[in-house]
Amino acid sequence: MDASKAAADPSAAGSQATPAQPCLGIDVGGTFTDLALCIDGEALLCLKVASTPERPGLSSLQGVDELRRLAGLAEADWHALSHTHSNTVALNCLLERSGAQLGLLVTSGFRDLLEIARLTVPEPARYDSRRAKPLIPRQLVAEVEERLDAEGEVVKALSESSTLAAAAKLRRLGCQALVICFLHSYRNPAHERRAHDLIKERFPELGVDLSCEVWPQAREFERAALAVINAYIRPAVERQVELLTQGMAERGLRSPARGARSNGGMERLTTLAERPVTALLSGPAAGVAGAAAAASAAGWDAADLMTLDIGGTSADLGVVRRGQPVLSTEEKVAGFPILVPTVAVSAIGAGGGSIIWTDPAGTLKVGPKSAGAVPGPACYGTAGNGVPAMTDAFLLAGLLNPDRPLAGRLKLHEAPAHRALAEVGQRTGLSAEQVADGAIQITTAMLAAESTSLLARRDLDLAQLRMVAYGGAGPLLAALVAEAVYLDAVLIPPAPGALSAWGAAGANLQGDFVQPVYQDLGRLDAEALRGLFAALSERAAAWLKRESADLPISHATLEYGAEMRYEGQGYDVPTPLQEAWLKEGEVEALGAAFHDAHARMFGHRNEGAPVWLQELRAHLTGYPPKPKPALAAAQDEAPIATRRIRLRGELVEAQIMHRAALADGRPVVGPAIIEQMDTTTLVPDGWTLSLADAGALVLNRSVHS
Repeated sequence: MDASKAAADPSAAGSQATPAQPCLGIDVGGTFTDLALCIDGEALLCLKVASTPERPGLSSLQGVDELRRLAGLAEADWHALSHTHSNTVALNCLLERSGAQLGLLVTSGFRDLLEIARLTVPEPARYDSRRAKPLIPRQLVAEVEERLDAEGEVVKALSESSTLAAAAKLRRLGCQALVICFLHSYRNPAHERRAHDLIKERFPELGVDLSCEVWPQAREFERAALAVINAYIRPAVERQVELLTQGMAERGLRSPARGARSNGGMERLTTLAERPVTALLSGPAAGVAGAAAAASAAGWDAADLMTLDIGGTSADLGVVRRGQPVLSTEEKVAGFPILVPTVAVSAIGAGGGSIIWTDPAGTLKVGPKSAGAVPGPACYGTAGNGVPAMTDAFLLAGLLNPDRPLAGRLKLHEAPAHRALAEVGQRTGLSAEQVADGAIQITTAMLAAESTSLLARRDLDLAQLRMVAYGGAGPLLAALVAEAVYLDAVLIPPAPGALSAWGAAGANLQGDFVQPVYQDLGRLDAEALRGLFAALSERAAAWLKRESADLPISHATLEYGAEMRYEGQGYDVPTPLQEAWLKEGEVEALGAAFHDAHARMFGHRNEGAPVWLQELRAHLTGYPPKPKPALAAAQDEAPIATRRIRLRGELVEAQIMHRAALADGRPVVGPAIIEQMDTTTLVPDGWTLSLADAGALVLNRSVHS
């Protein structure tokens, strides 16, 4: 949300500014769990351990055990260590549809709310395009006699007998929890809250979620979908939170565990578990936030950036505008709309584990299915595994070193990779090496196409953008993708393979709040506006006080904005607001700000038309002391060597260097390969690599074609 900032008093949180303390970030991926420990605000120690998909969170504890042995922290520092976790538990639960069995209570006449949705299909041009199947089937949706009008006034009182009968029916059908979404409850939550109390009194074992508390915004379907997702993923998130909080306490970490949110910030894991839908994209969001911080540390202040994160199963693309991750309230995950502010990330199946295959016509394809961590790509050498994947292609193209274990742990085997790609080649008339080269070019083209689409949707000028690449394979393909979309500069952070973990470690407290209004500005007086502002700011202050109780905060800011529209419009326009306007009840200033925002977005304004204020919004940020780590020199600095690699369909001779060998600052002219524990960076011909501030690397395109 783009809005003006107002300082919030950090004393409300009961904390004052202190020097940066040791902090730990942990990011659980499909193949590896990354840990990034920042000591004294500078030294960065990174570690990768194998993920444990069968028991999410266990790998985090195993990594902490190993990290403690390596770090050598004093007992007092270890006990005070702050730790923030990002993961894909909630997202995987939704994608795999392995969540709780739920029932839904709706206003009488709205039983088909989830089935009808918006009567749209995701891709209208495709005959096989289908809407996502509802998480709650129609037989587990029950109607309740009640009705509010659009002003929140009672049309039909809540029927208590109808409520209890519906709950009893859904309980008999095996529902573990219930979600309540009544018509217009965003204006008046009384019926939803009374229904909650009735059900909990009669059936205390049933969990009950209210749409008005998850996110009180108009749009019944979207609000219901969000509340359903929240309840659906909660058991999986609660299990992991219990494992992590108990496990970290047993290991002597006394600071409360915190979790990364989808808005790029963090909050306590225990409170995050109450509304886990706000952490649905915690891993990708932490990565984008980490990319923005890495760019700033390297001297790219307030930059417009595209971020490229290539991991084991997917590639995530994000946008940073003026140094801040772009938030959106129109994202979709697994086909469902997500109303809460979320770092805008676009994901495609183009990771290191993405499977290479052929269609019936013999055309080479990549993804979206992945070999995952088990059995993994063929080069992992898993018994009986011959699944050809992108890591096999990287290995056969010479981009990966078979003598350097992946992430310092996993030995790569050329023979099974060659056999797997040769089998694909038999169906296409290509050699194994040609399959590898073709798969890399296809993946590059896929990423370029998705990048162009993403940037067009975000209204960004490609000529002004730069890229930050991270993840295990992001630096490997970054320059090739940048070429394809005409970007000239790419930044590689100090520890790109663990950037999401570092992003979690250095995250700010960030909370989002919404105050429903839905009123013509002409009918809104100064006193009413001041009251709405007070309700919004009080919720934000209470959240900050709770979340920062054990965290040093130097200062906090509140950004205010609104969703507004001309009367009759079918869409809202995000409008930045100043705190003084809200505090003083300056209704006219809100109208003028909306006209300006509409003109900026659409090129015209209509000052004679009535303006509707849909919602007031606030985005709160609490700033703990920031680590600015540089990666410590590696212990195994390799001498410069050369190796033949496949690049753009040709064999070329490339310099092979260890990242620590670049400390003297000399530029490296491509083609070259830069190796380090957590990733490999490709410097193609026509590119030059140099050392930047804070230990980052910058690739600049010197030849335009």
